[in-house]
Amino acid sequence: MFFFFFFDELYDIPDIKVAFKTICLDKMLSDGYFDMSAYIFARIKKADMLSKLNSVGSKYEILYKNPFPNDEKAFEYWTECFADETLHLDENEIQNMSLLEAKAIVYWVYRVFNNAEDRISFTKQLFREIKDLYGIKNYIVESRGVFYNKRKVEIHFISSLSKYNAFIANMKTDNKYVFYRGHSSANYRLQPSIMRNNNWEKNECDMYNELLIECPECFEKCNTHLERLVEMQHYGLPTRLLDITRNPLVALYFACTSNLDSYGEVVLISTEKENIKYPQSDTATVLSSLPLFDYKDKQDIKDLAQTSVNDTEFNQKVPRLLHEIRLEKPAFLPEIYRQDICNSFVVLALKNNNRIVKQDGAFILCGLIDKENLLNEYRYKVKRKTVVLLIDKKKTILDDLNRFSINNATLFPEIDKVSEYIKYKYN
Repeated sequence: MFFFFFFDELYDIPDIKVAFKTICLDKMLSDGYFDMSAYIFARIKKADMLSKLNSVGSKYEILYKNPFPNDEKAFEYWTECFADETLHLDENEIQNMSLLEAKAIVYWVYRVFNNAEDRISFTKQLFREIKDLYGIKNYIVESRGVFYNKRKVEIHFISSLSKYNAFIANMKTDNKYVFYRGHSSANYRLQPSIMRNNNWEKNECDMYNELLIECPECFEKCNTHLERLVEMQHYGLPTRLLDITRNPLVALYFACTSNLDSYGEVVLISTEKENIKYPQSDTATVLSSLPLFDYKDKQDIKDLAQTSVNDTEFNQKVPRLLHEIRLEKPAFLPEIYRQDICNSFVVLALKNNNRIVKQDGAFILCGLIDKENLLNEYRYKVKRKTVVLLIDKKKTILDDLNRFSINNATLFPEIDKVSEYIKYKYN
């Protein structure tokens, strides 16, 4: 009865509902799992969270200025903090809540419980009550603070380099090509950086052009749209490229480098040969031309790709796209495959910078894909279940990787990164 009461009172507050949706529910629905261990086992430091909220001027910092309330006082404490203001807001008014704020709210809710057992029970009750999860609630199970849909996902916990190597060696690839990507948090979505922020996605064209204007010397050796995107990715601008690697140890390193209070993940990416493109391919040229168009134009192109009767009709309706492609390839024929526009492909990287060479890098180049589907079609599966590798004991694994020269200095060979590594080594 307690959890029903708690759920009805607190979860109906729009801020809390949006926070849970942001942190875990969307990922459960799309990926079939999420890591709640940091919340369940209280691994987040209260002082650190307060400092971060204060630094961005968030109104939610008030939740962390005093001791956490108990379960009986939580609703009363919230209403006192915000003087009922959030109880009357429509959810649409708080959709711009930052990830930090969502994380702070969810953690605050979990800290009204005294122990991990009660937090796990609350989470299970949460799933049974949320309408969006009704269809899968009977298949959601918990292991080590991770909740997952057992019909959709197969979880493996990796706590040593030897176990990781053994797992990779025994993977059945079925003649497919396998790539890897390391996430320092298992809760990260598999999506390119441009799609992680609505403002970035809507202003992709402006960001692309502004960087070319401000730093022209950095792009003097770039001859194609794709080469410019790779260079922008290299310097941290959000793009529609997603970094992957052919070296599983490189992916493991990135899964361990930060977020020590939660599991990392090595995403296993499996694909057929026809989904792998060379940098000079026409498909790579078409998709890497998309940043030249503003948000509305891209939506129009996407609509045309989805509604045109055939490829010929589509090509007749996108003269500007053909023009941009021909600036790079003057002999390009009007033969864009419209299904490619809403698709994504693995693109092998030119070995023209030391970082790509050291990381054995490649990319997934994303077209105008639907955010809901993201890139999960590429995830490695066994018997139709997505195989998820969650990484624990990160510090020990990093020490082991260092013995094989997998570290910050070797993967980031720029002098500033190497000096940073040497400084840390002798600290």
